[in-house]
Amino acid sequence: MLKYLLRRLALTIPTFLALTLVTFVAIRLVPGDPVEVRQGEHGIDPIRLAKLRHELGLDQSILHQYWDYLVQLAHGDFGTSIRTQTSVASEFFTLFPATLELALCAMLLAVIVGVPAGVFAAVKRGGPIDHGVMGISVIGYSMPIFWWGLLLIMLVSERWELTPISGRIDPIKYYFDPVTGFMLIDAWLSGQEGAVWDAAHHLILPAIVLGTIPLAVIARITRSSMLEVLSEDYVRTARAKGLSPFRVIGLHALRNALIPVVTSIGLQVGTLLAGAVLTETIFSWPGVGKWLIESINQRDYPALQGGIMLISCLVIMVNLFVDVLYGAINPRLRHGR
Repeated sequence: MLKYLLRRLALTIPTFLALTLVTFVAIRLVPGDPVEVRQGEHGIDPIRLAKLRHELGLDQSILHQYWDYLVQLAHGDFGTSIRTQTSVASEFFTLFPATLELALCAMLLAVIVGVPAGVFAAVKRGGPIDHGVMGISVIGYSMPIFWWGLLLIMLVSERWELTPISGRIDPIKYYFDPVTGFMLIDAWLSGQEGAVWDAAHHLILPAIVLGTIPLAVIARITRSSMLEVLSEDYVRTARAKGLSPFRVIGLHALRNALIPVVTSIGLQVGTLLAGAVLTETIFSWPGVGKWLIESINQRDYPALQGGIMLISCLVIMVNLFVDVLYGAINPRLRHGR
């Protein structure tokens, strides 16, 4: 198991280096000068601009800037924001609880709905339920997040007035200092009547929008895995023994079918964090995604680089955990079989 873990850890190093290079180059391909954006379009002093570029290291060659960036990362320094002059890591971890809360609720919705839907589709293979679940899954996977979010806002929030349009809580009715950064928990800790419901009310639409694609993926993988397991000999034997359908499907089939589903859930973390950028922008959700969009608009190179690398580190860690967990569940993977 130790050798398997070390192999997986070794594979993360080139992945991380490739991410640093792609991130560094891609950000600098975006048109615009961060110094000019910071100073404004009018009354720019060329001497002042040259001084600021030198302070930020932008007057160096690209290779020199990239090397300095790698050295900086090696020391655990993700940079300082050009806009706010504060640590990128500090800003990231201040905003990350909002993104994590949204992602967890979206994933919870995807698992609660997606797994049973996939099971029913497999059990009723070829029937209306199967075709319906798979058709809805294809639609859900294909819908652009920004279109789906705007559609729900227009219908649910504007026309039907069932949910708020934006934000995490009504700041006029409820105000309290954050303790954990998770609005549902902080609202509960505040003791204010109705605060938890209001926070949950604000969370419904963003969670549905962000959880749609993972839900579709989980439903399809659950169906595929269940179909494979239901054809196994031990499942037919359980049925021949006269066990109830609930025990055959829930106890024998589903437990074995969940292995690839658990792996898929772990791999959806990257999808959730990528989708959070659009979701948070549409719903004005004050998280990491909205912060990255603002950094792009301001050409804040350090914030963009640091934010993307911190998110990448989280995704790499989750994928590594899933690989190790899968290796623990299936010993054949540890021995390369």
